[in-house]
Amino acid sequence: MEIEKNILFSDKKLISLCEAGNELGYSLFYQRYSKPIYNSVIRLVTDFSEAEDITQDIFITIFSDIKKLNDIENIEAWLKRVAVNKSISHLRKKKKVYFTDIENTSIVDESEDLLVEKQDWDGKIEQIITIIESLPTETRTIVNLFLFENIAQEEIAKMLGITNTTVRSKYHRTKKKILELLLQKNIS
Repeated sequence: MEIEKNILFSDKKLISLCEAGNELGYSLFYQRYSKPIYNSVIRLVTDFSEAEDITQDIFITIFSDIKKLNDIENIEAWLKRVAVNKSISHLRKKKKVYFTDIENTSIVDESEDLLVEKQDWDGKIEQIITIIESLPTETRTIVNLFLFENIAQEEIAKMLGITNTTVRSKYHRTKKKILELLLQKNIS
């Protein structure tokens, strides 16, 4: 029943209900957006309890100033961006990640990218996700922001306070490493 109600209400209507202090509005808004927000957070933070806390903090902040959402065109995209920013801030505060620049690095040859793109990835998604989760925080963050959050490499560089060259280099090196690990797992 709740899910059916959620489909019937537009984002604007849910925001209006929240502004009026209507509990149903808060509940339906949370139901609609909590999962995509949590997924954005968990990909970067990787700790379930911390991800839940960050997700709750995001909704507390949003609900305390719900009127701000009236001027936003794509609420889900905006909320995901908030989730990414809060996650990166959390990682920095916990000193789990130090984003560093790489000087004078060579970018991986684009022809290698074509080889990676042509591989048959069917049935390997779970393996790829497992490999990404095992990466060091800095490279995992770059890969997740680019692949799953669809954030341009230039913007990732700005968000993390590193150069565009560093983002490209780390992304390409990591992509190559993922391919190598996949090949090793398939041979074993």
